[in-house]
Amino acid sequence: MAHLAVRLLGTFQVTLAEAPVTAFESDKVRALLAYLLVEAQPHRPAALIGLLWPDMPEASARHNLSQVLFNLRQLLGDRTAQPPFLIANRDAIQFNPASDASLDVTTFQRLLAACDAQPHEQIERCPSCLQQLQQAVDLYRGDFLHQFFLNDSAAFEEWSVLQREHLHRRALTALTHLAAANEASGNYPRAIQNCERQLALDPWREEAHCQLMRVLAR
Repeated sequence: MAHLAVRLLGTFQVTLAEAPVTAFESDKVRALLAYLLVEAQPHRPAALIGLLWPDMPEASARHNLSQVLFNLRQLLGDRTAQPPFLIANRDAIQFNPASDASLDVTTFQRLLAACDAQPHEQIERCPSCLQQLQQAVDLYRGDFLHQFFLNDSAAFEEWSVLQREHLHRRALTALTHLAAANEASGNYPRAIQNCERQLALDPWREEAHCQLMRVLAR
């Protein structure tokens, strides 16, 4: 079984059985894959048409969706994959949750959700949570779908922006906790790295500037 790995944090990257997948016919194919993976549920074809081809006549948009889906299934070897990566019929299209695939966004959010679920008041004192926070920020290569745009689809762009802002905030919060934990334990070089990474993501983040100045002073 060939494993499919998709990375959306930073630039769009796909590998199948560790080999890069690059022969996408268009950005609409990439966009469909990203959307189906992140929004892991069945989607009506009409909803996907409205997302990707909002201003196109319905017949033409349906033809485009069919072509995009065909190209995506070819790229993924979906006709022979067991189980297939995509489940598609006249009523719904979705990414198959039982397929052999991984998504960095899903793993990132799962790690942070595990920390959120812990009952402790200070996450900086929990070794397990700190390990999960570090694993999460290691996955965060950059903002969601960095430099990927569909200029003819306002709905997809709005969805992308909301995802990007949410994940960006989560990454910054995780780095803030890691910086505080490393400062408290006296690991100042690592605390400085955490602060500098926050500032690389958000140069105007006042909290990170304060953290960095305090750690440098210590």
